Amino acid sequence: MEANQKYSRRYLANDTDLGRPEIIESCYRELESRPLASAPALEQWLLDWSELDGWIDEEGSSRYVSMTCHTDDTDIEKKYLDYVEEIEPLTRKWEHRLDTKLLACGHRDALPRDRYGILWRQVEARTAIFRDENIALHTEDEKLSQQYQKLVGGLTVTRDGQELTMQQAGRDLENPDRALRQKAWEEISAKWAGVKDEVERLFDEMVRVRHQIAVNAGFANYRDFAFKEKQRFDYTPADCEAFANSIAEIIVPAARSLAEKRKRQLGVDKLRPWDMQVDPENREALRPFEGAAQLVAGCQKVFDNVEPTLGDQFRIMQREGLLDLESRKGKAPGGYMNCFQGRRLPFIFMNAVGTQRDVETMLHEGGHAFHSFAAADEPLFELRDAPIEFAEVASMSMELLSLPHMGAFYTEADRARAESDHLDGIVRFFPYMATIDQIQHWAYTHPKHTREDRRAAWKELIQRFGGWVDHSGYEDARDFDWHRKQHPFTVPFYYVEYGIAQLGALGVWLNSQKDYKNAVKMYRAGLALGGTKPLPTLFETAGVKFDFSARAIEPVTKEMMRRLG
Repeated sequence: MEANQKYSRRYLANDTDLGRPEIIESCYRELESRPLASAPALEQWLLDWSELDGWIDEEGSSRYVSMTCHTDDTDIEKKYLDYVEEIEPLTRKWEHRLDTKLLACGHRDALPRDRYGILWRQVEARTAIFRDENIALHTEDEKLSQQYQKLVGGLTVTRDGQELTMQQAGRDLENPDRALRQKAWEEISAKWAGVKDEVERLFDEMVRVRHQIAVNAGFANYRDFAFKEKQRFDYTPADCEAFANSIAEIIVPAARSLAEKRKRQLGVDKLRPWDMQVDPENREALRPFEGAAQLVAGCQKVFDNVEPTLGDQFRIMQREGLLDLESRKGKAPGGYMNCFQGRRLPFIFMNAVGTQRDVETMLHEGGHAFHSFAAADEPLFELRDAPIEFAEVASMSMELLSLPHMGAFYTEADRARAESDHLDGIVRFFPYMATIDQIQHWAYTHPKHTREDRRAAWKELIQRFGGWVDHSGYEDARDFDWHRKQHPFTVPFYYVEYGIAQLGALGVWLNSQKDYKNAVKMYRAGLALGGTKPLPTLFETAGVKFDFSARAIEPVTKEMMRRLG
């Protein structure tokens, strides 16, 4: 395969089996024992270490992908858990030992800081929080996350004798028939209610384990530890609280006005939870494709139109079998892009059922994939990935840059409708993002909370950032709605990045209204930097500012509301 040959192994033999812990350990021992007698020797050592970590990461990614594609396959599950229990703890231990060797090397100062400064900062930060006793706890946390994915990946609804995934059943939430929508919503909610206690138990265990990790590392709570672990050098928990306050002040009123408009359009006295995904003018739902082949064909046209190089990269993904797109039983929920870091090839996973939201997800994950391609030539594994706050600019900008080209799926009238729906969804997204972010801030700064305490905190957040949907008679579904968002369970504190990045993406979108080609050019220039520069520089290179204060929120909110009428 062409991409494989470009990034062939130079330090490792081609037949090195990185699924075997003893082989991995022998490679790490060689790196630890190697003398670093000069700056060039240090640079070569970094390259060899990077190659090893990249291929170990690919081994883990391959097993993770298989597990999420087949959560009901016990052999695949065992292979993934073997990685979590045997290989991940080993790599954590050896990463720290090699980090220590690197920091002690006197030749670091001889290497250019503009090239290696970001790497030194990352290594210093993770070394400061490493504790041997946390290795086993991290493994326990990974296993709890896998249990959540297995549990919710198995949820189905039976309708007319046919077993449907949650995503397939959710299509009816877009149906103009309100009674049918209600029935579908109730069926889905009943299935989530059936696993409520188990999900609550899993989260209780996650809070316990994660809090202990933080305490072991010398932190008062897991929130503060997570900010250090995620290397959030450019903002603080207080900044996230200010962000939430600005959303409550500026965007929540806009979202409430859209909710009032929706209520008038639907001709209802109250918005019920089954009224939020249907077209507000009660038109039939947009159905842009049937089956993965049509989704791929349409997105191919979109990417070709955004920028031909992106279209070529998407063809590589098809040729190499790097797409698993359709919803099926036993598949984990949600969608993601995962990079196979050895071959430096992206993989896209999602649960498509033929909706406009599926197209958005495909474009979103496509943006991540193009980011991976753009930074693939960076030789150091550590510097290939941008911070998540900018990685999500790559994905969310692609959603917006694709809007003019959605004729690949629609007539012009439906394309315009899809664009309006997308902007409406962005306005409503910000308040929801704030609830998911803030419930985690609350949960981990109150580690001894009870389930009732947590329920009360969530209800308070819903009122602060929502409150326009009437859940009378369905209070349990409202109070445990956050169970359906996998991020708090599988990637804790990974959600505020979406809000920060959405503002950046809206900036790219506004740039594209003035000069589309130049906006795409700057966007791709930002992607090409990978993780070699700090967040403000990445944003600036893409043509936008790293800013999620009220002064950044207000103008984009006004522009979206202007376009939404």
